[in-house]
Amino acid sequence: MISYICLKQVSKSYQEGGTRHQVLDAVNLEIQQGETIVLLGKSGSGKSTLLNLISGIDLPDSGDILIGSQNLSALNEEERTLFRRRDIGFIFQFFNLIPTLTVEENLILPLELNGGNSQGARQRANIMLQEVGLADRATSFPDRLSGGEQQRVAIARALIHQPAIILADEPTGNLDEETGRIIISLMDRLVKQENRTMIIATHSREVIDLADKVYTLRQRRFVEITAEVADG
Repeated sequence: MISYICLKQVSKSYQEGGTRHQVLDAVNLEIQQGETIVLLGKSGSGKSTLLNLISGIDLPDSGDILIGSQNLSALNEEERTLFRRRDIGFIFQFFNLIPTLTVEENLILPLELNGGNSQGARQRANIMLQEVGLADRATSFPDRLSGGEQQRVAIARALIHQPAIILADEPTGNLDEETGRIIISLMDRLVKQENRTMIIATHSREVIDLADKVYTLRQRRFVEITAEVADG
């Protein structure tokens, strides 16, 4: 089987003051289309760095990142931006909704950036709000919603343009335990419903049950572990 996402000898470091901090070192990773992958590790371990590389926000110091047959390392900044708008959906810990836009307008924005027409975008937004149980909050502003409701909107926004890949960075980190469980269940249902590939970076053990594979970072490389080990 051909890997949908393939990292080949990928290394990444950052300059911190007068020293160079190595985050990832010659990482090899293969992810199949439709898989849900969980990346476990404490804050600062390299999970978010990997998501930034897969989305094309950052470039590796060395190595190749292949999405299908496309090598992100060979794209210029504009090409990576267009790739990200079209093929990536983001879910963040702090929701990242635009406070001056209504819920509906937050959902419509990704479609407009991809050239969608207003009528079609509004219809798609209404469908996604129904999917996440917020059809009655289309005209509300984000600050009128609870944290769980804001994350539901963020999930709808991430999926609205039907991206191939969903990248979730600590999606339950700003929620209470019960709300977090509801959000994880919703993400799992919607992503599998549309056969999307999802990568979740987290330090929460609650997410492990929905993973096809679980990885942790050891010596700056991602190593697959079993769910039993991850739970231990």
